[in-house]
Amino acid sequence: MSSPPPNVPGDSRGAPPQNPAPGQTGLVLLGISMGILLMSVQLWLLTLAFNLYLSGDRRGTLIAAIISGCVFIGGIVMLGALRGTRRLR
Repeated sequence: MSSPPPNVPGDSRGAPPQNPAPGQTGLVLLGISMGILLMSVQLWLLTLAFNLYLSGDRRGTLIAAIISGCVFIGGIVMLGALRGTRRLR
């Protein structure tokens, strides 16, 4: 039988939570805000592409879908860049 998890905030392994370094809370909030903004823009673009598709405008659909894909790829690249900076510390 396994023992119950420790009563400490953190992840499922019982590690303590990682707080941002002093003075970087604003940067963390800015990153979260930018992520939410980009997800909103991407959702709007996908909705636009679907509406254009239903109206029969194939060219507009393709353009909106390509721009949405670029936003998605940009997010993946930024995620990889942020994970790379964590390794440098």
